[in-house]
Amino acid sequence: MAPSFAINAAFPSARVTPPSVTGRFAAVYSEVQNSRIDHALPLPSVLKNPFIIVDGPQSSAAGNPEEIAKLFPNLFGQPSAALVPSDSHALPVNQKLKIGVVLSGGQAPGGHNVISGIFDYLQDLAEGSTLYGFRGGPAGIMKCK
Repeated sequence: MAPSFAINAAFPSARVTPPSVTGRFAAVYSEVQNSRIDHALPLPSVLKNPFIIVDGPQSSAAGNPEEIAKLFPNLFGQPSAALVPSDSHALPVNQKLKIGVVLSGGQAPGGHNVISGIFDYLQDLAEGSTLYGFRGGPAGIMKCK
């Protein structure tokens, strides 16, 4: 699995990738960061084999659904999605995915690994896909960040 590309703003020279070099700039990372780069994370079993994306139940709210629907007119009521193992149907090679990730705020042990894994998967196996993040957690979604 190819690692994701990272930029360290503290090192302006690391912002531009020389034409013959791709990947990460290990020279600007700490010993811990370098050890993480070399550590391959396991891929979830559902992603190792063919799968299909199945629409699940529509989103709803436990309380004040009308108010929440007004706050999120483009999201509320949309179906959830699940990745389901499949023997005969695989995700089409050219299918572009749009995946959004939001953390609830505060520390999220393993959150970086999840986001990096999704990014690496999309780069390797779903080229042209988009990974969206939301600055500020759930409040970032409400403020369009």
